[in-house]
Amino acid sequence: MYLLVVAASVNEHDMLKTLVEAIPKILNWIIAFKGSQDSKVPVVDFGSDYGLRNLKISEVIDIEEMAWAPKYGLKGIIDASIRVKVESSGNEANEKILPLEFKTGKVPNGQSSLEHCAQVILYTLLMSERYLRHIDSGILHYLYSDQTQGIMVRRSDVVGLIMRRNELASDILKASKMQQLPPMLRSPSMCRNCHHLAVCTIYHKVHGGSTESSGLGDVFDSHVYHLTAAHCAFLQQWDRLIDLEAKETQLVRSEIWHSNAMKSDRSTNCLSSIVLDASNGFSQQKSLKDNRFIYRFVPRILLPHNVYASKGDSLDAPSPPVNDLDCTLKIGDYVILSTESGHQTVASGVIADIGQFHVSVSLSKRLRLPSSNSLPEANDLLQEVWRIDKDETMTSFSVMRSNLVQLFLQNAQSSHLRNIIVDLEPPRFDSGCVFSQDPAISYIWSVKSLNGDQRRAILKILTAKDYALILGMPGTGKTSTMVYAVKALLMRCASILLTSYTNSAVDNLLIKLKAQGIDFLRIGRHEAVHEEVRANCFSAMDVQSVEEIRLRFNQVKVVAVTCLGITSPLLANKKFDVCIMDEAGQITLPISLGPLMFASKFVLVGDHYQLPPLVQSTEARENGMGISLFCRLSEAHPQAISALQSQYRMCQGIMELSNALIYGDRLRCGSPEIANRKLKFSRLKSCSSWLNEVLNPHKPIVFINTDMLPAHESKDSKTVNNPVEAYIIAEVAKELIKCGIESEDIGIITPYNSQANLIRTAVCIISVEINTIDKYQGRDKDCILVSFVRSSENPRNYSSSLLGDWHRINVALTRAKKKLILVGSCKTLSNVPLLKLLIDKVNEQSGILNVSHEDIKLEEHNVEQVGCC
Repeated sequence: MYLLVVAASVNEHDMLKTLVEAIPKILNWIIAFKGSQDSKVPVVDFGSDYGLRNLKISEVIDIEEMAWAPKYGLKGIIDASIRVKVESSGNEANEKILPLEFKTGKVPNGQSSLEHCAQVILYTLLMSERYLRHIDSGILHYLYSDQTQGIMVRRSDVVGLIMRRNELASDILKASKMQQLPPMLRSPSMCRNCHHLAVCTIYHKVHGGSTESSGLGDVFDSHVYHLTAAHCAFLQQWDRLIDLEAKETQLVRSEIWHSNAMKSDRSTNCLSSIVLDASNGFSQQKSLKDNRFIYRFVPRILLPHNVYASKGDSLDAPSPPVNDLDCTLKIGDYVILSTESGHQTVASGVIADIGQFHVSVSLSKRLRLPSSNSLPEANDLLQEVWRIDKDETMTSFSVMRSNLVQLFLQNAQSSHLRNIIVDLEPPRFDSGCVFSQDPAISYIWSVKSLNGDQRRAILKILTAKDYALILGMPGTGKTSTMVYAVKALLMRCASILLTSYTNSAVDNLLIKLKAQGIDFLRIGRHEAVHEEVRANCFSAMDVQSVEEIRLRFNQVKVVAVTCLGITSPLLANKKFDVCIMDEAGQITLPISLGPLMFASKFVLVGDHYQLPPLVQSTEARENGMGISLFCRLSEAHPQAISALQSQYRMCQGIMELSNALIYGDRLRCGSPEIANRKLKFSRLKSCSSWLNEVLNPHKPIVFINTDMLPAHESKDSKTVNNPVEAYIIAEVAKELIKCGIESEDIGIITPYNSQANLIRTAVCIISVEINTIDKYQGRDKDCILVSFVRSSENPRNYSSSLLGDWHRINVALTRAKKKLILVGSCKTLSNVPLLKLLIDKVNEQSGILNVSHEDIKLEEHNVEQVGCC
């Protein structure tokens, strides 16, 4: 509760006073309308057409009920959903379900305002969709004046509201598709005190508006005079890119509302055909700390399945169920829970836990089906088949737009960032610093564990007046470098904002800071934060007052939050000396802007040679949305970059491959021990000569060429996989384990989700991590196996496919410490220029291994070229 008070920026005593006044009034109203059998039934006025009605509440069904109406494109939170008995003058009693809306004020001019009545009518539309019955009325109660008004839904009112809704939808469509905004109101008296005046005038100017067309005269000019043509072009371009990306996401999201969504492409942002886990009887866990309910779901049918059914014995281990929960959902994601049968959206929640065969969802209230009539209701919940979809709107394109337009406001911070980011003014560095008198710089020179690159990077940060860019190449210890940078900045008593796009990236840095004894405050949802740093969240603290929260904020110098979490009201009006953004190369420019608004200078840490920002829209990506702020500033001002080049991950042979393809020989091994790393086997003798060659510890890179096998890709309109490559990967993985390599030290990577699924079925060893390239960013293993998948009789140019993305190839090649095993068709992959160079470089190391029928007798294992289930 205290967090909400701080977030709302209200006085604790004022809030308490409001509650003390309001709660008795609500209680008295409930007592009056729910009273005993003998008590007098209250009368409610439903207007001139419907008159006075006796009304008695028989049940409060729900409070603050979230309701969706896809048909109308509306959603809302209803104060209370109630079941009532209504008696007309003819003593006819009807039972109804109604929305109840409380207003803290009094009835304006003795009658309910049109705005309030319209709100209740819209709630009846939402409830009609949710409860699958016609809701024809609602209740409006004003607490201050203790007046209750009945609202009857008239067709003319609904038609009027729908028409206004359509007008708004049309304006939004024109704005998103044609960049055409509706005209300004041209009313100085109305606009002058509007909270949106600054944003409205900026957009009007950017889209070709003038002082005359605005109708606001000097008021308009005073808000936009600072904008140049370049500023307007920048805002218009990025606004258009956000529209394109939002449209693409909306196409995915619209599937949630259509009955054929279950038959759609196997989206990794959703889970379908799941049921509540009834293995120990139906129950929900309740978290007493945050008063939330946790429900566990499992796949509806768990059938053992083996893609590679052998003629005699099956493969070494039983296959896992085919319908495991393979998806991109992760702990902390906002999700929507709906039924598959009626396709009814039931609740919104947060992923609390997820595994291969289960997912737990945290809800703010008990799960219930609005249309359920059975008692106990648990029967209906257990019989229902559910679907979980990622709530894409929670990633909030509105945050992108808000960040973007803030860049063009007329204030000192916005002007400073605008000069740097839009006008690309060169960054300034302090060259006159007296090093001997700066304890931070003296400290950095004294730390023996830092190498030259790391020390220079931290000095770059300390001398920056505007910003610094740290290029953290693979395995170069950028996280450790940032820890020492934070320690040095704290010696200057600097306040620091740490951020990144993902919770995991933020928490990885915090875990290392905690090990160094550095105090920090983590802003974020309890479910999304790593357990090792949850104690530094307000949700884990025993705060007893608003003053304690403010005191904690004043005590701590380091605050950490995700780029989207920066919108937390807890951070309103906070200012920091430095913002450090990790994984900046993977964050879109509009998202990056948010945290930068809070700091005097910033540090971007990343590697734009690895994965760029994830952009779903092809058109948006081709027009520049995939260019991060890190990349934009790096290309404009290379002098702002400090590169970390000494790497402590890859052995010499693997590093040379990445150097030749991507980094232009800039990477170097941090020590001879790193350069000479090799896999250590407890035994090394296989019955297959080709496996002996693959596992040769003196060959750090082996490319298994499948051109002499019938190893062609299998694909349909939605997926592509390669069963033969999956079989080869499985055989190599199992042989590695037989020879003494721990399964936890083996990683398997592929560009395609469907191939990852196929390999999981073939390998059957849960502790071997199998994932797509995108999910392996920032990870490493002693031995990495890569399945390239694409292989055909008449290979075409795959440059436009995932294999043509050099960022992804770079990530795949730089995950291995000691051994890199690649599986693919040299003939097919040579059609991609970068992969042809890869094959040539591996060949220079004598790492190409051509396998044939003599080596791998596929027919003995009945390896069929079938798609992934």
